[in-house]
Parts: sequence; structure tokens; C-alpha cells
Amino acid sequence: MHHTKLIATLRTLDTRERTRWKQYVGADFFNKHKILRQLAGYILDFAPEFTDEKLDKRLVYPVLFGPAEEYNELKFNNLVSDLYELLLAWLAYTQYTATPLQQHLNAAAALLDRNLDTPAQGVLAKTRVLLDRHPARTARWQQYDLNWWEAGEILDSRQSRRIAGAHLQRQAEAIDQAFVLEKLRLGAAQISRQRLAVVQSDEQPRWLTDIRRWCATDPLLTGLPAVHVYLAALELLEKPAAASFDAFQALLDSHYTLFEKDELAALYQYALNYCIHRINDGHPDAYQQALGLYRALLERDVLLRQGRLSQWTYKNITTTGLRSGAFAWTEQFLHQYRDALPPAERDNAFAYNLAALLYEKQDFPGALMALQHVEFTDFSYHLGAKILQIKCFYLLSETEALGALLEATQQLLRRNRSLSAFGKTANLNFLRLMRRLNAWKLREERIPDGKWEQQRNELREKAVRLHPLANKDWLLEMIER
Repeated sequence: MHHTKLIATLRTLDTRERTRWKQYVGADFFNKHKILRQLAGYILDFAPEFTDEKLDKRLVYPVLFGPAEEYNELKFNNLVSDLYELLLAWLAYTQYTATPLQQHLNAAAALLDRNLDTPAQGVLAKTRVLLDRHPARTARWQQYDLNWWEAGEILDSRQSRRIAGAHLQRQAEAIDQAFVLEKLRLGAAQISRQRLAVVQSDEQPRWLTDIRRWCATDPLLTGLPAVHVYLAALELLEKPAAASFDAFQALLDSHYTLFEKDELAALYQYALNYCIHRINDGHPDAYQQALGLYRALLERDVLLRQGRLSQWTYKNITTTGLRSGAFAWTEQFLHQYRDALPPAERDNAFAYNLAALLYEKQDFPGALMALQHVEFTDFSYHLGAKILQIKCFYLLSETEALGALLEATQQLLRRNRSLSAFGKTANLNFLRLMRRLNAWKLREERIPDGKWEQQRNELREKAVRLHPLANKDWLLEMIER
């Protein structure tokens, strides 16, 4: 049972969520099957890792049905499937309860269906207050606003003295605003995806020309700050430059409260992608810009999902902080957000990124010691740790250990099938050049000055011309040393 969708999903829940799910399963209104309650309670005893051997199907079965009953694979799998469906239902329920606007609108609709107009009017009045107080002004908010005006129109149509079309006009305006914002969001997402795609497509968001013209001429749209943010995002995506980046970042900083977390994260990612492209084009100053974006995302609590920070985001922020030279801030970040990492990945991610920090601080023995705590369950960590060890061994002049590690890493790369052809070639080229660099360093004292300089120039030229080449900047730095 360790590899079921049920267990994989349960691992993402925190203690409070597991308790609430258990209460949900135990409530007659949601679940009347006692055996499912028993199974849920048994499984939750092995939280949060859910790796205990007692979760084996054949060991769980007699706990539920007694030792006398013969094991029935289909019967047990159906139980696990039913419990998983209860978990999905609970997740959907929590999403619903987290959106009071939707709850109020649904309640008003239900009251209107029963012709309970006065109570419905009271609920709609409360909903209007919530809508006006809600900071976000995205397409989703416009949809809520539309639903509110639709309900208001139903109430209005039942009055003996009607107001001429006010609710209908507001519905039409809300539809337009929601439509435009969603089209802008989709257009930006499509252009961004095109920029990052390995296989390019000729398909373009053909609607953007008309949408932009509409945004420029309709007062209903020109007054929406969210529209201006998306227009600036499109400008950055289509014409990446320092001016468009600065303009977009300024608008984001001014209006970030208008967007829900997911939408805001996507907008910030466009800015981060611009920084990444600049870094790849040889502009290391973009690390500072990227770090500023990450710090804003952390301060605005955009990156955490259900209180958890992805191990890859944790690694990206660490790398950005180190490349920016912000060692003190990066060290504080590593410790501050360690517990926000998923429990199954926490120790690995912390140890690896701490090793990277110690390496940048030139504490090479400390970096090697930290790497001893990294378990190679993920290939990217495995390879990253090997590369970091290679650098440490080289800088510590651990020649014998370096030679053995270069050979072992080469074998690791050749056997791995998950790495892209580009990534594999880039890292194999790094190992190849690393061998030449190390051999040249060992012969340094025996090479005449003129010959030594010639060999260094040849090695430098090789590093510059070799493509693809991982860790090129580091290799060039070592050659210059």
C-alpha cells in the first residue's frame, strides 16, 4: 500500500489536516462505512512518513477482517480506492470552505430557488460587503461579481416596481472585465510557454491585438490596474529589455494585492524567466534582480502551498542568493524555511544546500561533511552532490580522491536515462575538461614558463569553444588561477 495514490496524497497533509480528515471520515453525513473509518485510523497511526512495513496490504487485511478470513486482493483494493475517494472529497470540501464568497453565492442561489427572497436579499447584502473588501480583482473576482448581479437580477425581476436594467448592465460589464482579464492571462501564459518550449509552435494568441485595442479605448478597462499589470507582462514577454522589466516590476510591486497566489506566482515567474535568460546570456548582475524577486515572493507568502515550500524552489533561491553573494541572507533563509520543506525531502534538501553555502564560503571540508548527509534518492541531487565534491577535491588538491570520483561520476552519467541528451553531454564535457585541468595542474612545476602559458591558453580556448559545457564559468576561473 506504500505506493498507492492514497498514501502519496496523505504524505502532503500536515498534522491538523490529517486530524480534520479523520473527523470527516468519522462523520456519518460523509461516510457511513465503519470499515473505512477503521482503515483510515490504522493508516494515520503511521503518519507522517507512512513507510512502516505494517502498511503492507497483507498485514493490514487481517487487522480489518480478522486472521481467519483469507486475503482478497480485489476486496482490499476496493477499500483503499473508496478511502482515496473520501480523501478527494475532503480536499474538495476544504477548497469550498476556503472560499466564503462562493459559499454565500451558492446559499443565495439555493434560497432564491425556494422563493425565499428576503433571506436571499440578506445573504446577498453580506456577499456584497465581502466582494468590496476582497483585495483581488482578477477574472475570478469578476466572475463572483457577475454571479452577484445575476442573483440581484432574479430578485429585481420579482419586484412589482423594477429598476430599468441596472443589474443587467452590471452583468454585462462584469462579463467583459472577466473575459478581458482571462484572455490577457492566457495570452501571457501562452507566449511564456512558447519561449520556454523545446519544440516551438507557430500557434500564437491571435486575440491579443483586439484585446489590446479594447483595453486602450474602453473606460471600463482602462481603469483596471490588473489590466495594466498584464499589458506590462506582455510587453516584457514580447520585448524583453531592462525598461520593460523595470516597468513590469514596478506595477507588480504596486498592485500585487489584486491577485490570488497562483496568478501572482505566474506573473512573478515571467520576471524571473527574464532574469534567467539574462544570466544565461552572461549577465551575472541579473542574479541580484532575481534575488529581489524571490525575497518579494517570500515576504508576500506566495511560494508556500499548504504551508510547504518545494525543494526545487528552496534550491533555486539558495543558488540565487549564493550567486548574488548574499551569504548571510542565504544562511538565514536555509534555516528559516527548513521546516517548510516536505518531511520526506527536508533533510536531503537542507544538507545539499548547506553544502553549497559552505562551498561558496570556501569551507571545503565543511561542504564535504555536509554532503555525507545527502541521500541520493533523486538523480539531480546525486549529480549535483558529485559535481560539488569534484570542485572541493580539486581545490583541496585531493588528487587520488578526485580521480576516483571523476570516473564514478562518468559511469553514473552514462548509465542514467532520465537526464536529457543536452544535460548528459554538458556534464560529460565538464568531466573531460576537468581531467585535463587536473592533469595540467599536477604537471605545473615541471612545465617551462613559456610552455605553461601556451598550455593554459589552449585549455582556456577549449573551455570557451566546447559546447555544451556545464560549470563553464567555474572552469574558466580555475584555469585563470
